[in-house]
Amino acid sequence: MNRPHLELPEAAEKIIQTLRVYDDPPYGREVHIAFTDGTAISIDLQPTISVHAKHFRESRGDLELLHEHRA
Repeated sequence: MNRPHLELPEAAEKIIQTLRVYDDPPYGREVHIAFTDGTAISIDLQPTISVHAKHFRESRGDLELLHEHRA
């Protein structure tokens, strides 16, 4: 299965000194990884809202899916 992802090759084979997850409204959530070589990576998590609509017909307790939309 090919899932969308973000690869960070600059983190490969480094030793993690600290890993922190911040929840800091209004700035959002951040994963901060500090390495023993003095470098660090910051990953901002930005949740989004999606809309999922289903057009269906219900008969005798069963749902017949007619159309499906995502935005």
